[in-house]
Amino acid sequence: MTTLDDRTRYASVTAGARVFALLMLALPVAVDGSIGPILSVVVLAAVWLLAVFLEGFARVPVMPALVVEASSVAVLAALTLAESPVLLPALGVPLFIAGLVRGTRGLLEVLGAEAVVLLAATLPNDRITVDLSLASTVFTWLMVGIGLGAIGAVVHNLKGEEGTTASSYREARTLINRLLDLSGELVDGLDPLSIAQNVIDLTKEELPISGAVVFIHDAHGVNPLLEGDVRVGDEGLRDGLVAQVFGTARPAVQGSDLAFPLRTELGVVAVVQATMHPAFGQPRATTLTALAAISERLSAEAVQLDTALLFTSIQAGATAEERQRLARDLHDGIAQDLAAFGYLIDGVEDIADSPRQVAAAQELRDELSRVVTELRRAIFGLRNEAASTLSLGESVQAMADHISTRTGLPIDVTLDEADARLRSDVETELLRIVQEGMNNAVKHARASRIRVACVVHPPYARVRVIDNGRGLQGARDDSHGLRIMRERARRVGGHLELHDREGRPGAELSVEISPASRPHHLATTAEWRHDDE
Repeated sequence: MTTLDDRTRYASVTAGARVFALLMLALPVAVDGSIGPILSVVVLAAVWLLAVFLEGFARVPVMPALVVEASSVAVLAALTLAESPVLLPALGVPLFIAGLVRGTRGLLEVLGAEAVVLLAATLPNDRITVDLSLASTVFTWLMVGIGLGAIGAVVHNLKGEEGTTASSYREARTLINRLLDLSGELVDGLDPLSIAQNVIDLTKEELPISGAVVFIHDAHGVNPLLEGDVRVGDEGLRDGLVAQVFGTARPAVQGSDLAFPLRTELGVVAVVQATMHPAFGQPRATTLTALAAISERLSAEAVQLDTALLFTSIQAGATAEERQRLARDLHDGIAQDLAAFGYLIDGVEDIADSPRQVAAAQELRDELSRVVTELRRAIFGLRNEAASTLSLGESVQAMADHISTRTGLPIDVTLDEADARLRSDVETELLRIVQEGMNNAVKHARASRIRVACVVHPPYARVRVIDNGRGLQGARDDSHGLRIMRERARRVGGHLELHDREGRPGAELSVEISPASRPHHLATTAEWRHDDE
């Protein structure tokens, strides 16, 4: 649909096309000297003047006005054919304007109107001799008009794409502003963990269950949120129930294990899995009916959780894009400038004429190398997002290899990961804590070896960074690393500890998530092997 803005955008072009056509027709008509063509040009000028005037009125429909204009031009051209085909070039102007203002559809509509009017006005006129020469002339000028109209249609489509893009951005900005306003008005906010905990609490009020957790389906498959408690038992049975409910969107019961969906009109948002208290016994059919009723009553919470998860994914995407942008800016800007600065220092060292100058230049070169190393480590950290295809353990291993290569300090990594993954935002926070811990051990502890143990059995996770350095030192006034690590751990419901190792040199950083759901078999796995070394 063509709007008043479209008319305004092309008004100067369409008016210019009409004026140019009149100037082009005036000379041959004046040379011909026939009274009919001269009067036709005068009438044509009046028609186009009226068309320009009407373009400023939004109430005048665009295409009917263009069809009337094209028909009028075709009538005037047909009336002068008996004396001269001098007005035939004017047929191209309406075609060009129609393509420019309305696109291909407008071009075809105006072309059809001109063809019909020409035939209707020419064939019954005994004064006009329709022969091959006349048909060839009419066809030529119509093709010229079609070519001009096609050019106008291309311009129209390009402008339309630009307008759509600008309009999309305006709409997106409006929606974002509205979302910010709404997020402040929401009683429960947009935190998926809090909403999931509320779902579990409401479920426990309805059923005598001894354990519950909310599962979601993200890019990594079916994974649990970190709120709630998971019964330690047959994980295969639990996962099978959850997958069944995601597939069927109906509650499921098997023995004392049960699961039911959280649904919206768009489908299943999450699945609540729980274990019925052994002392409570009722028929399976009765339990399924109760679960269906609970699922229905929690429809409002399902909408809340769906909105919160969507908002979290938008935040994660924006954060990842910003980290990538910062990494590019650092690599292409400051890193290159520092490298060039290093060449200047090398040049100063080459021309130094005293041992003191040489030592000063070498000290400056070493300090610059240290800064460059830190900058490269920061760039690597920004680019190495945990939300990638790598799991948390694989990301920790890649980061350890990178730091070890840069510093020459050996870093041993031990991994114990289940097939399931934590949520991407949880993995990201844990990875940043591990990164900060390894960097601190390299920069401040004067360690000769670092060990990292990473255990991930969702919803449980624990990561430890152990070094054999000089232990904890007094905190500097400008040091914010520990505070930031604690904030990261608290953000994902984790507990962080940092302390000197008892009876051994060095310090240990440990962050643990969901201790209540810690699987029993982990007590003898690789998580604890470093204590014996």
